[in-house]
Parts: sequence; structure tokens; C-alpha cells
Amino acid sequence: MTTDRSRRMRLLLSMAGLTVLAATTFQTTGASAASPPALGSAGKSTSGAAAPSLQLPFPCNQQWRLDSWAHAPALDMVKEPNQSGTEGAALVAPAAGTVSQSYWHNNAGNVIQINHGGGWFTTYLHLQSRAVGVGAGVQQGTVIGKVGRTGPTSNNHPHLHFELGYDSNGDGQASWGFSGAERVKAAFNGVTYGSGNNQTFRNVTSRNKCGGNDGGGTGSGPNPRKYMVDIHSAAPGHSSPGGTRTGTLNKGTGYVYCRTRGPKVQVGADYNHWWLKTDLDSGNPWRNQWVSAYYLSRWGNDQAKDNSGNDIRDC
Repeated sequence: MTTDRSRRMRLLLSMAGLTVLAATTFQTTGASAASPPALGSAGKSTSGAAAPSLQLPFPCNQQWRLDSWAHAPALDMVKEPNQSGTEGAALVAPAAGTVSQSYWHNNAGNVIQINHGGGWFTTYLHLQSRAVGVGAGVQQGTVIGKVGRTGPTSNNHPHLHFELGYDSNGDGQASWGFSGAERVKAAFNGVTYGSGNNQTFRNVTSRNKCGGNDGGGTGSGPNPRKYMVDIHSAAPGHSSPGGTRTGTLNKGTGYVYCRTRGPKVQVGADYNHWWLKTDLDSGNPWRNQWVSAYYLSRWGNDQAKDNSGNDIRDC
């Protein structure tokens, strides 16, 4: 194993009488990191793996301040408006996944890392406590711990240090905490943060589990519930599962209403019996048509889940 060291600079800025943490770096031990992946407009690595659709890792409607300081794309987070309530605040999963690390680190304190699939990981440092262990499955909004100030590199200042990482070297984890680690810029609710150093984002509002799976307020009543999904290629639409061709659902992120079993669609070794009710991008008719779950980007054979890993409801 090799040891990668980075400098931690502690800069304290005075803003409206508040002391704000200004920078965070760490010492981590592990395999040397490969270069982080280049990301396209669709939020995918150059390998084609779609990034998870993240929401801010705090309960719905809470407002937090995000700073990149001198360690972009990593982000430090404190609670608005004056940091009061940061210490001990509930930390929730920003997307579905499996806990791959949960341990005490001599510099970073309590650490959790979640594997979101496709080589994507999120890492959380300085936690006051950890509520999940290795191997635990989490959904978006699952409480995983509390924000704290543990580890000497917290500078005894309550905050969450957050990193999104991509496993570029294929070792089954994402390195973190130092310049050259496998960390990449993160997007919450579709907005990208931490593209450069010394960026501050005020009053960022969490949409984590705000009445829907994707934080978008899918709601109830006259508006049917929608599940956000990524489609890997243009999907033919049908009047019923396996029925008459009616149009096309374009590649990219869209929504579906529900699922039902139907004729198997198979290409090579990939197959799916689930069919998804949706509104097509083109065709006549285009509302309430059907596409095969084979076209979902994120999941395997015979799975029909939304971008957060939640099972789409049965029609």
C-alpha cells in the first residue's frame, strides 16, 4: 500500500461575526488513485456509467451553505443561516446504495462511504455518529449518521465534508481526501456545485424525499406519481406491453408512472419482462404508452427501479 499525503490549510474567515471553516485536506492510506473520469453533459463518465441522481444529504427543505474552499470538487457543508444546528444534524443518503465503508479514521474521524453502483461512491467525513454499517442497504432519505466535528482535520469545527467519487482504477472504492483523489464535482437536484476552488453557495435547499422519489414533488391527487429514470437509448413506445408501436421515448432522463409484467425484451444477454407506463417524446398517441424496462440505464436484468433505487410501483 502507498500513503498519499496532502496539506490541510486552516483558514478562518469572519463573516457577520461568524467563524467559518475555510479548507479541508486529509491524509488517507490506500492504492494510488487514477485520474478522475471526464463527465459529459448527461452526467456520465467516459466509461458510460451514469452518475447517481443525488439530492442534498439532509432532510427535505433544510437549507445549507456549501463551500469548496481550496479542495474543489469536495464540499464542506454547514447549516444556514448562521451554522447553528450543524452539529448533530441528521445526515441522510442522497441516493440509494450500499454502505461500503463505515469506520473511524485517525484524521477524518467517523467516515462513511456509500456505493451507488456503476463505480460511483459518496463519502462523508467528521461525523458525530454513524447509524449504518458495512453492507447495509440504504434508500434516498435513509438516516446514515449525524454531522459532527470528529478527527483533527475537522479543526474542531462542526461541518460535513462531502465527496462524490468515481472508481477510475477499478479497485472497488473511491479514494478521497487529497488532491488527485478519485473525486469529481457533484450535482444535487440537477445543479452542479464545486466546479472550482473558493466557491460559496448560500441557502441551498434540500429536496431529499420531498413528496417523491427524486425530490421533485411528484405528489398525489390529480397529478399521477412520477418516477425519474434514465433511458440508455431511444425506446420504442407501444399501446400496450408488446403491443402496437406508437412512438418513441428519447434517450436521457424522463419519468414513468408504474410497471407491469409483459413480453420479454432481450438483446444479447440483457433482458427484461417489466414494461413501464409513460408519456412518449413523440408519436400518436403519446400519453400513457408503454416502453420496456430493458431501456433503463442503471439496473440489471428483470429490474424496474427509478434513479434512486426505489422499485417502481405496480400499475
